[in-house]
Amino acid sequence: MADKSKNFELFCKKLNQLGIATDQLSESYGEALTDATFAVSGDLAYDGALIDTILYKLTPYAVKINDLFPEEVRVDKRSLVKVCLLHQIAKAIRLTKNDNEWEIKNRGLTYKYTPNQPSIRTGLHSLVIAQNCGISFTAEEAEAMTVNDRDLSDDQARWHSSLMASIVRQASEMVYLETNNAVKKETNE
Repeated sequence: MADKSKNFELFCKKLNQLGIATDQLSESYGEALTDATFAVSGDLAYDGALIDTILYKLTPYAVKINDLFPEEVRVDKRSLVKVCLLHQIAKAIRLTKNDNEWEIKNRGLTYKYTPNQPSIRTGLHSLVIAQNCGISFTAEEAEAMTVNDRDLSDDQARWHSSLMASIVRQASEMVYLETNNAVKKETNE
């Protein structure tokens, strides 16, 4: 696990390299993003896991998946990285440490959903937060920002999404698969 503050600085630096100003995002959500978890339980549930996972797992997976395609069909790497860095940021305010000892002990839920959040999914909430901080998106980027909000039985999302959206979904799935397989391996040893 890397240093949370350094990870947040690197997160902002990568966005700045893409031409995205991070002043408003840092001012409004910097502390929350620095400390945010990626998941409510398991190996991706710890202070700083959100940025750590985005920087060192999710985004590299997406870039590697994109590189598997012939050059003429690959998505713009800068646009893909932008979406990967931002599509989960709402977790910084949607998830909080669980104070229910029974849920922590018996269900392993070290984090819980914060009450009184908008009744929208994480990707859409992340899109709104980013736009409120002055970050704009193309239609393809907005689709990729919200692809994980779509149900797997949604045939339009499954068969007619852009390549960028498909890559973001696959990279997100790979993060969880890696974690689940590591846990299975540990329990079998």
